[in-house]
Amino acid sequence: MAEEGRMQMLKKVQEADFTAYDLLLYLDTHPDCQTALTKYKEAVECGRKARMEYEAAYGPITASAASAAAPWQWIKNPWPWNM
Repeated sequence: MAEEGRMQMLKKVQEADFTAYDLLLYLDTHPDCQTALTKYKEAVECGRKARMEYEAAYGPITASAASAAAPWQWIKNPWPWNM
């Protein structure tokens, strides 16, 4: 059951990141579209919040988000193939 919650939180991060990236590509060809720019900013913020929630509950998603303090935190979480 706990693993289900973890996966749901990770999916929120992935969805927000995908949406932001898709809008970024759209803005490359439609730089004057204010609606797309607004939605892009919303998606980035949604992803930031979702990432913070996930990392507070389960640890860093990326090595760059891991604490620089010893011991190295990045290796403490299960790897995707361990789930």
